Amino acid sequence: MPLKSTFPRFISLSLLVLLLCQLLLPIAPALARRDVGGLDLLPKVAVAPVPSLQDFVASISSDNILHEVSGLSKFSRCLNNSSHAAAAIYLQERIRAVGLVPMVQSFSSSAPGVQVTPLQNIVVRLPGTNPHALHLLTAHYDSSPNRLYPPPCDNAAPGANDNGSGVAVLLELARLFGLGRISFEDDIELVFFDAEEYGYLGSQYFVRNLDSSSTINPANLPLGVVINLDMVGYSAQQGKGKVWAVAQPGASLDLAQQGAEIAATYSPAARYGLYTIGDLFPASRDPNRLSDQSSFWKANKGTAIFLTEDVADDIGNDSRYHTPGDTLYNKDGSLRLDPALMADTARVAIAIAGTKAHPQPRRFFPNLNPLFERNWSRADCPVLVGSETGQTAGRSWLWGLAPNQIFEEPYEEAPGGKRLVTYFDKARMELRLPGSTVTNGLLVRELATGALQLGDTKFSQLAPSQVPVAGDPNQQGQNPTSPTYASFKNLVEGDKVAETHNTPVTATLERNGQAGVNETLAHYARNTVYIPNTGHNIPDLFWTWFESQGRTYDPLKDSYTNGLIFDWQETVGYPISEAYWIRTRIAGQEQEVLVQLFERRVLTYNPANEAAFKVEMGNVGSHYYSWRYNK
Repeated sequence: MPLKSTFPRFISLSLLVLLLCQLLLPIAPALARRDVGGLDLLPKVAVAPVPSLQDFVASISSDNILHEVSGLSKFSRCLNNSSHAAAAIYLQERIRAVGLVPMVQSFSSSAPGVQVTPLQNIVVRLPGTNPHALHLLTAHYDSSPNRLYPPPCDNAAPGANDNGSGVAVLLELARLFGLGRISFEDDIELVFFDAEEYGYLGSQYFVRNLDSSSTINPANLPLGVVINLDMVGYSAQQGKGKVWAVAQPGASLDLAQQGAEIAATYSPAARYGLYTIGDLFPASRDPNRLSDQSSFWKANKGTAIFLTEDVADDIGNDSRYHTPGDTLYNKDGSLRLDPALMADTARVAIAIAGTKAHPQPRRFFPNLNPLFERNWSRADCPVLVGSETGQTAGRSWLWGLAPNQIFEEPYEEAPGGKRLVTYFDKARMELRLPGSTVTNGLLVRELATGALQLGDTKFSQLAPSQVPVAGDPNQQGQNPTSPTYASFKNLVEGDKVAETHNTPVTATLERNGQAGVNETLAHYARNTVYIPNTGHNIPDLFWTWFESQGRTYDPLKDSYTNGLIFDWQETVGYPISEAYWIRTRIAGQEQEVLVQLFERRVLTYNPANEAAFKVEMGNVGSHYYSWRYNK
């Protein structure tokens, strides 16, 4: 950020107090309206959260941002310093490292103090799916070691806060964009401006050439929102910083006001402040103008706002601004900058720009039939996103992390005698006709009886599966005593059993199919529901799990909601055995596990697991594929 020379820091305290008193009197109501507690008084725009953008925002990492500040602040980036050019190369390398392509916009200037050529803006273009506008997230990467204009490069200029903080936010967004987990209807660009400290030279050049550049704006799209980030890393109290949105009257102010609601929707923990040019200083000399958004304001291009850490005085909270002391760490090794504030700024910035660019529903598996993906995504999209963001869904997979095999299998009644199937770890999905209902085969019954189903009434008899129903596999003899599907054959093919409501579950099963009793396990589970269709009891801990509520995803509405995670009859089917305790090896350690076979799934209860994962689905899909195809 250039020196805010309108009100020098060395102005006497008494004069400053008098000046502020004169300025504040006529605008006190405006200040109250825009303070933290006054945001409720601002006009609000209803914002419905979009899951793909929610997930993107939740993935932002303050640790990664700190890492980027640390890397960039090793370069003294004052314009005429040799490290400035090295920093530009470094930025391009960081962008390529996350799978994106940096474009360099070279230019020259005869502005006072500029001794190098060419200067370089660095641009990352993220094409939209059907763009109608171009939206920008911007930050300057040059720095200054002093508060003179033009700044002589006569000292170190690490610029950790000014403006390594803003650049680090853009690099973190670039990292997440590089993962390919989100797309937008409109184009978005990340722009790293050069020579801001010499009078916004980079942003001025960018604005002048926006409509004529075949690389920066190849479709000659109208400019949408511009979110400029400058000095977003310092707060007087760690964890107490505020993201200030600086706007000028008109569309800019409208955007900043909408930003309050967008920030509350996507990043409710962020403290958001709104400042309008002229609130604290005469509008024509307001030092909060002094960053790259002013180039867009002056040219009347797009709708620009400026996110920063402070608006209250001429320099801001950070006394080390424009000094060699603008570092990431203090001399005692403690953090000088606030990682929470930088992460909040990143969340607010992409939430506002992303909302305006229209985020699109995420396709998780482009090669998977969309009907299969919809079926998978209801329960397992939140689990996957939780693993990506570090915010666990509090449950394990219903289907599995990803499809394992996708192909056509013989089925007599299907057109051409084949139907599309997809194998996941936990089960198989089937589609007999294009656009028809997705089904979930009776794989467990087939595994236990050996009756391979090839049509509605057509079967081929194989030997029952010797794969362990739970625990480690046994290909190399690592789980030799665990019961297999074959161990349950006689139980599955046997008669219905009597209802045993509220009876402790103490039955055990050996690999050879021999049943027994272990009364020491009686305190874990009791039979609570009887299913007359197949004549078996279901223990309370499995029945309670069937009724679990949690976060689910609706792919047709592209929204998250809380409710019943799955329909147990459609997903699991009826029980085809009683529940039995077995001894099986898990990660090489023998453990007691409660197992029950259902038509479509195997349920397990492991007392040693964490509470959220005590009940899980067995890997029926993988077991069935291995049995059927001898893999």
